[in-house]
Amino acid sequence: MAKSNRIIPLEIHSNIESNSTANTKFLEEYDMFERGGGNNYVLIDWVVGNTCDYSCTYCSPENYDGSSPWPSLVNFKHFVQVANNVYTRRGKKIHWNLLGGELSIWKDFDKALEIIKEESLDSHVSWQSNGSRSVRWWKKNAHLMNTILFSYHPEFADYKHMTDVVNTLVDEGVKDVSVALCVYPSLSDLCFEAADYFIKNLRSGQQLGLKPLQKQLGYGETLKYEDIIISRMKQYERINLKDTRQDSYRWDSCPGTHPEPMFWVNTTTGKRVLAHTNEMYGSGTNTWKGWDCNVGLEKMNVTTNGNVVAGSHCGDIHLGHITAPHLIKWPTHSKVCTWDWCPCGSDITTTKYKKRIRWIRK
Repeated sequence: MAKSNRIIPLEIHSNIESNSTANTKFLEEYDMFERGGGNNYVLIDWVVGNTCDYSCTYCSPENYDGSSPWPSLVNFKHFVQVANNVYTRRGKKIHWNLLGGELSIWKDFDKALEIIKEESLDSHVSWQSNGSRSVRWWKKNAHLMNTILFSYHPEFADYKHMTDVVNTLVDEGVKDVSVALCVYPSLSDLCFEAADYFIKNLRSGQQLGLKPLQKQLGYGETLKYEDIIISRMKQYERINLKDTRQDSYRWDSCPGTHPEPMFWVNTTTGKRVLAHTNEMYGSGTNTWKGWDCNVGLEKMNVTTNGNVVAGSHCGDIHLGHITAPHLIKWPTHSKVCTWDWCPCGSDITTTKYKKRIRWIRK
């Protein structure tokens, strides 16, 4: 595929406004934010390396420049074995969510997937990709895949090619395939053009999500969007892409496999309201400063250099390293959030509560 000429100059990107106002209306009415799929699993976000074939303007070089090499398969396997033993004893299954970089260009990625399938039998594996590899590559490796979230990056990606890739995987029996369309304000027309094409042509059983972007990946403030763009994004967010040849995927059959339904809960009145993760970025409601958070209990993170921490954004809680998994201090208690923003989707989909509640909904 030809290289894109849609890259936005850094000086233009730096002048785009960001949304810096927290919206605390839900914190006043509710005292709990809980998973829709229960707490019988732990999510491990593993940033396996940072080599990528894209270099998006809104992504910092540390996420694509190759400065952190892929791990050895020996260390990869040892960490998987120890983590599986720890959580099996706790009665929890593991959802491995593998991140990059772009994992599909790692020469040993297929072997890594096989290791998880062999060593962690009850686990679920998901990973994120920009979908740039050839349709032939995806077809060859489809048998190793459970759940894939494709991110459409408008500066580089070809939405027609991504559609061919998704449809190929569906045809090969990979049922849980979804698309997150990264909406860049400077290329919003192209993004909505891609969204329309996806809706008309994808055969996926999953929803199409239009994702607001952070001004800098890993930080809480999102780019500021015009009201008309926000309105259009909400319209697309409600559209499910259903494959008429197979049953629609039910999130509760394997919770945690994609942005999970979360609920604001008032434990006194019983009121329970569905929250849409992508919309929370734009509305500024992704804030729980002062609340207890189950990050570390329901969610762990492995950084590009192999450090094990409690959450993608809560990197201050260092627990160990994948090269010595037997020394990792696996958390047993929740922590109080000290951050103004929760910028990571998988950190958001972790139970949080205003006061210490000594029970967990099943």
